[in-house]
Order: sequence, then C-alpha cells, then structure tokens
Amino acid sequence: MNFNDFGIDIASLAGSLETRLAAARQSGFTQVMISASDIVGHPSSTAAAVRAIRESGLRVTGIEALRDFEGLSGKMHDYKIDVAKSMLALCSQIGGRLLLVEASASVHADADADKIARDLRKLAILALPMGIRIAFKGLSWSRTVKNFTGAAEIVSLANCPNLGLAIDAFDVIAADTPLDDLDLIFPQQIVLVQLSDFMLQEIRSTEEQVATAAHFRVFPGEGAHSGQLAKFIVKLEGIGYFGDYSFDVYNSDYLQMPAEVIADRARRAADWLGETVLRRTLPVPNMERLTIRGER
Repeated sequence: MNFNDFGIDIASLAGSLETRLAAARQSGFTQVMISASDIVGHPSSTAAAVRAIRESGLRVTGIEALRDFEGLSGKMHDYKIDVAKSMLALCSQIGGRLLLVEASASVHADADADKIARDLRKLAILALPMGIRIAFKGLSWSRTVKNFTGAAEIVSLANCPNLGLAIDAFDVIAADTPLDDLDLIFPQQIVLVQLSDFMLQEIRSTEEQVATAAHFRVFPGEGAHSGQLAKFIVKLEGIGYFGDYSFDVYNSDYLQMPAEVIADRARRAADWLGETVLRRTLPVPNMERLTIRGER
C-alpha cells in the first residue's frame, strides 16, 4: 500500500466539480471517485465536465452508482439497461475503468441468484469492449444481496472476467460482519474497497443505517470504530488485496465546509491508515509542491 492506492469520492466535498477536483489534487490525492450526476449536472455541459476531469490530471477510480439494476424483467429491465449503457458511456468518456453497481433495494427485484448473475453478466459483457470493470456491492438493506459474501457468490456464479466485488467498510462495521468472512473471498475478486466510519456506537435499525450511510459518515480515524476499521484493513492486506481504496464519506455537515478542509481530513485519514494501522510511512506524492504551499 502507498498513498497512490487511496482516492477520495468527490461527493464528500462541497463546491463545483472544478473546486472539488482541485481540492483533491492539492491535498495530494492522485485518484477520485466520480458520480454520474457530477458529469451530467455540470452547469455548462457534459462536455465541460468531461474536460475538467480529463484536465485535472487525476485518475478516475470509477463512476457511481448504478442502483436497482438486477433482478428486474420486461420493460423495467430494458429501462435499466439503457441507464447502464449511458453510465458506461460516461465512464469511458472520463477515462474511468470501473462502474460501481449497488445491490437492488427495489421491491420489484427478483432475488433469484441465477437471474441476478445473468443480469450482471449481461452488464459486464456490455462493459467488456470499453475496458470497464463492474464492481458489485451488497447492501444490508438490499432485496437481492445483503453483504459481500453474498455478492461474491453472485460474482462467482456470473463468471465474467471483468465482474468483481466492491466492499464497503461502513457496511461491514455497521452490520458487525465477522472479519473471518473475508477468508471466504478470493482477493482477486475484489476490485474496490470503500472506507469510512461513523460516530454512533451502534446502529439499531435499517432506517438508522440508511440515514447514517447517506448523511453521517466520517473519515477513518475520526469515528467510534477505529479499532474495527484497523482490523478490517489489516485483514484485507493479509488475504492479499492490493487494489484501490476510496474514502466514501457522505456527510451533510462536511458539505457546509470548504472542500480543501475536508480533502485535508481525508489526507490525514490516509496517513493514519498507513503509518498507524499498517505502521509504514506512505510516500507523499508531489512533495515539493506540498512543501511550497506549506501543507506539509
């Protein structure tokens, strides 16, 4: 692990797309997670958003998130295929190589594993010519797949080379998932790990978990579960994961603070994970630039 393995989801930051990209870069990050709405919602045009991302010099960790995709039929399935094709096109335009798919919470979704696997295989085949990987993530409030072990089973069943697994530390901690369950996962299946913590000691309902996930996450090292998060990271390294980590921190309070302040908090989280949890110094990219600006 080194600092370039860490990225920040720019949904964690306030301001225009350009402001958020600049804040991430100035804090030393080399990669960012982008929401499709960041692109199509740009006040000038989609082309302007694509240009801003391309010219930022930042690598795109991936684009998020395709939701309520799998397990549908008829016109609902066709509709979601159209949405997926649009998101894949956006991902390709910004130079992204990963599309995050969150397990469906729709009451209309069929939970049959074979159907879910067929739908994800179809999506992965659509993405294959573009060089894009599909990262499938289980959600505890999903109707179809509730955790990373269930998602891994679906990924194995689909058996497509560009279909992998996304694991969210928030979901693991909130659901108190045993870390030994990671031993059931082939590390090569994991294509993205999202990192965040939260302040509540425990989450007592699905509704509270959904609200906390959407509005009250904090960065690693800031929350009430630093010990669990540290063990999670160490366990991932122990099973051989060597891919990207994305700070996936959705916090309504942070959106009322300057983007550069929050990006610096993310930087401190990366330092904490590298130097305290894994007990190694993370190489700082662009050290000369950071020193000149007085940020280190």
